[in-house]
Amino acid sequence: MSVIVILEADVKRGEKSTLLGLLTQYLPETKKYKGFINISIHTEQEKDHVLFFEEWESVEDYESYLKWRTETGVMKVLGATFSVPPLIRYFYTEDL
Repeated sequence: MSVIVILEADVKRGEKSTLLGLLTQYLPETKKYKGFINISIHTEQEKDHVLFFEEWESVEDYESYLKWRTETGVMKVLGATFSVPPLIRYFYTEDL
């Protein structure tokens, strides 16, 4: 069963376009990572808030991905655009 990962981040004032530019650069590698299924990025028009809606094969695959991004310095670059650390939550689809 896949897992939905919701990452919410408040972006520093004026940094939203910087973040989106970085994501354009980094997302092609993300899409090739083991366990990746899908991602969509959502922004609030009048606020500096970004929501990542992701689907991964497992939490372990996502956590492996985050570890890799941290080790390669990408998380530090992306994190520099955030005003506070992001909130990450995991959701499982119920088979009802």
